[in-house]
Amino acid sequence: MLANKPQEEHSRGEILTEPLVSVIIPTYNRAKLIGRAIDSVLNQSYGNLVIIIVDDGSSDNTREICETYVSTHPEKIIYYHKTNGGCASARNYGLNKTDNATQYICFLDSDDCYLPDKLKIETGLLEKHQEADYCYANAILYIEELKKTQLHHVAAAEHPEAFAIELFLTNDAKSGAILYRAKILKNKRFDETLLHNEDSEFLQRVAIEHKGKYSHEPGCWVMDHTGSKSRNKIAICKAILCANQKTLEAYPDFYRKYSSQIESRMSRAHKNIYVELMIAKHWHEAGTYAQNYVEKILAYSRLGIYYRIRRLLWRNIFAKFNILKRIIGK
Repeated sequence: MLANKPQEEHSRGEILTEPLVSVIIPTYNRAKLIGRAIDSVLNQSYGNLVIIIVDDGSSDNTREICETYVSTHPEKIIYYHKTNGGCASARNYGLNKTDNATQYICFLDSDDCYLPDKLKIETGLLEKHQEADYCYANAILYIEELKKTQLHHVAAAEHPEAFAIELFLTNDAKSGAILYRAKILKNKRFDETLLHNEDSEFLQRVAIEHKGKYSHEPGCWVMDHTGSKSRNKIAICKAILCANQKTLEAYPDFYRKYSSQIESRMSRAHKNIYVELMIAKHWHEAGTYAQNYVEKILAYSRLGIYYRIRRLLWRNIFAKFNILKRIIGK
C-alpha cells in the first residue's frame, strides 16, 4: 500500500493538502541515466508524490543504483524488478502497483527528466478544470549528436478539442509531458504486443475517450541519444502503422469523423516504412509497402540510393537554414 505524504503546513498556519501523484518510471539497462530521472522527480516543487520504478530485467547495475535511492528516500520510492517483457509490460506493472490513494498518474522514461514545476503546474491545471481528465504539454528536446536543445511542439497546442485527431496525424506528444487522472486509467493498460510507440497508442485511446487540457509550460526534458529505442526507424514506423490500424478498428466513429485526414495519414505511414526499408536495402520487403508502380520499380531495381541522396540533401538544407536563423538572430 502506498502511503500519502503527511499534510504540509503553510507559513500562515493553515494546512494544505496535495493530491497524491504516482510517477511510474520503467527502465531497462539505464544505470548511467536513471539517477538523473529520479532526481528530477525528487526535486519537484510539488511534494505529495511517490515514485514507482519498474526495472524490466536490467543486466547492468541499474538495480544497485535504484536500491540506493530507495534506502535514502524510503517514503518516496518503491522499486520493483521483473522479468524482461518490454516497455509496455513495465508500464502496466507500474499501473498495477498504484493504489486507491493515487489521484494522478504520470510516466517518465528513465533517460528523460521532468522540469522542476511540472507536477505543480499540471495538477493545478486539472484541479481547476474538473471537466478535463488529462493534460498535455510541450517538451524540451536535447539532441545529443548535435549538442542542441529545442522546443518540441505537442500536437494541437492551444486546441485540446483537436488533440485526438492531431495526435493521430502527427504522433507529436512526449509521454513525460502528460498527466492523467488516475480514475480514467482503472481499466486501461498498454498494448504489450507493441514493442515501440506503446505510449502514443495508449494516449490516443485516452484522447479519443476523454477531454484534455493544454498546459502552456513544457513538462519534460527528452534526450535523443544513440541508445534510445526511438532510433530504430523501421521498427518505429511499423509500430505507428500497427497502432493506427488498431485505433481505427477500435474506434470506427473516429474514422468516420476524420476519414479523409486519416486516409492521408495511413498512406504516409506506408510511405515512411517503404522509404526506411529502401534506405536499409531491404528491397523485397520495401516492395510489399510500395503504393504505386514507380515505388515497386525502384524497390525491385534496388534503387534505394535515390532516397539516401534525398535524405542527405534535406539534412544539408535544414542545417543551412539553422545557420541562417542564427545569423539573422544576431
